[in-house]
Amino acid sequence: MKSPPQTEPFFSYIIPTIGRASLGTAVQSVLSQEFSRADFEIIVVNDSGTPLAKTEWRDSPRVKVLDTNKSERSFARNSGAAVARGKYLAFLDDDDWILPDALKNFWEIVNEHPHAVWLYGGIRIVDEQRRTLAEINSGLNGNCFAQIMGGAWAPIQASMIQAQTFFEMGGFSPFICGTEDEDLCRRTAYQGEFANTSQVVACLFRGQTWSTSTNYLRASKDTKYSRDLILSKPGVLQRFMSSAKNSYWQGRALRVYLSTVAWNLKKKNLLTALSRFLHSLVLVSVSARHIPSRDYWDGFRAHHAPDTLHFVMEEYEKRS
Repeated sequence: MKSPPQTEPFFSYIIPTIGRASLGTAVQSVLSQEFSRADFEIIVVNDSGTPLAKTEWRDSPRVKVLDTNKSERSFARNSGAAVARGKYLAFLDDDDWILPDALKNFWEIVNEHPHAVWLYGGIRIVDEQRRTLAEINSGLNGNCFAQIMGGAWAPIQASMIQAQTFFEMGGFSPFICGTEDEDLCRRTAYQGEFANTSQVVACLFRGQTWSTSTNYLRASKDTKYSRDLILSKPGVLQRFMSSAKNSYWQGRALRVYLSTVAWNLKKKNLLTALSRFLHSLVLVSVSARHIPSRDYWDGFRAHHAPDTLHFVMEEYEKRS
């Protein structure tokens, strides 16, 4: 096997694993990238509690294996990031994979949008036979804070995150275990700009045999907790207003704020609930001309933003 050039990697792929047989596919999808304009590395974080089998990809000088011994996936991802040397970090689950030219597409985004802190492309949802269930790309660029807070999807499996920003934010939160990737995305959207490629760069496996360690029973609670923490940050209302540029997202922004009013009342955080309610009134005032619009109320009423995994899987389950 030809050795990679001895340079600092530009991209670091971090792949936590619980020992799934599909790990090899995930690793090989990165190793097989025909990309020579910058170096890259792969850090496999073995969180299975048992040694990984000896396979050919383990002999690659691009691959490092780190053992965390059943420490929970946010810890595993953060541990991989801690030893990564790349300017950009990517997090891939062990049952997903990236497509040919993914690194080329990310490289092009970096050069077109050097100040963006979250880079992402389209994602293909596939089943056991690799049949395409859907291809999703929200196409967001720039300041898209209102959209991400409102539920728009920039999937972690199809994303690159600027390493400096990732570490400044403290990485994945150990307190949010159901939707920790979405929480990271929200915090990044508050921090900086996004950049998108129209190309599909990754595949996400879903199907009858798919399994996960995600605790979906607490996902809704985690989402509310995550949003509430972010809404406590300075300047967040202004960032909301500057990114909610049409009727739909103005209605969606109001829904986010009012949902945290209810959340804080339930927690008996009365002053915080009052603050959120007053901010909601500001949003209503600013968006007054949009209120008669049907799109405004569609955004306010919708349980999920359009083009998200939720709708794909809902349709899939109806057909199954």
